[in-house]
Amino acid sequence: MTTIIDVAQKAGVSFKTVSRVLNGEPGVRERTRKKVLDAAQLLDYKVNHSARSLRSRSPTLVGLLFDNPSRSYTHDLQLGALTGCQGAGFSLVVQSGVSNDAIDAIAKRNGLVGIIIGAPQADSLPLVQRLEAHGIPLVRIATQLPIGETHHISVDERAAARDATEHLLDLGHTNIGIINGPSNQHMATLRFQGFQDAFSDRGLMYDDRFTETGGFDFASGMQIAERYLTADKRPTAIFAANDDMASGCLAAAYKLDIRVPDDLSVVGFDDSPIATVVYPSLTTIRQSTTEMTEMGVKLLDQIRRGQVPHTREHISPHILVQRDSTAPPPKS
Repeated sequence: MTTIIDVAQKAGVSFKTVSRVLNGEPGVRERTRKKVLDAAQLLDYKVNHSARSLRSRSPTLVGLLFDNPSRSYTHDLQLGALTGCQGAGFSLVVQSGVSNDAIDAIAKRNGLVGIIIGAPQADSLPLVQRLEAHGIPLVRIATQLPIGETHHISVDERAAARDATEHLLDLGHTNIGIINGPSNQHMATLRFQGFQDAFSDRGLMYDDRFTETGGFDFASGMQIAERYLTADKRPTAIFAANDDMASGCLAAAYKLDIRVPDDLSVVGFDDSPIATVVYPSLTTIRQSTTEMTEMGVKLLDQIRRGQVPHTREHISPHILVQRDSTAPPPKS
């Protein structure tokens, strides 16, 4: 079946633009509107009218709430939500920002099936409690932290980080630095524990000098990597807890004329689009934010139908994707 994503790719526009055109929303250039409609006709795209007809009789609106600096993450989040909504016959409302007014505004929308919360707000107890007070089903993405009666979807963060670190150890690295995410984010705590697990499982010790926390952004990854790589005995490998920070490591290495992977190996986390755009391409942990968010919409649909899953924790698979940023350590 042709999807809205297929139409977007054919027309050469974003999936959000296609959604606006198909919903008859204003503010789209006529040339762009024609490209979208031509692509939809060429691909024989059909709107799910039977699902849409249910809107007058039951809730059909899904809210997506996030405030994240990573463009790649928020893109994947919205793509998964839109794909899930298309399959269920729902409409999507997006709220970027988490002020109390914004939270209340999205919670009071008519016809709301439920709300999906992206990271890092998925770990916010005050935010979740405020939304729960409205009596709305919630699904939290990329967190293993249980809060209230909400459902949450994530990879096994600790096991995934252990796999990333073990990959570097298997290559022969022992002097490995980590650039972790903020300590107030539960996923960052689990990823650091996985890093520690990989060392303790082999009876090894890591160097405390190379265990800093960044902001899950390119700039902090670059700044911390520069400190690591100008130390007296610099690490031969760095595990960065997301791809944005790992890309910052590559930039720092380039600035300091340190070759990756000949002189330094770098591993990221997420397998976001930036992982294959940078050079060298990143070895990373693949977790599909898109698939997790799509699953979140399906969970809300099940809850709406009274088919509440027995468990509130839902684990999504992860894999280590090996690319060009890792190699054995340089010979001394």
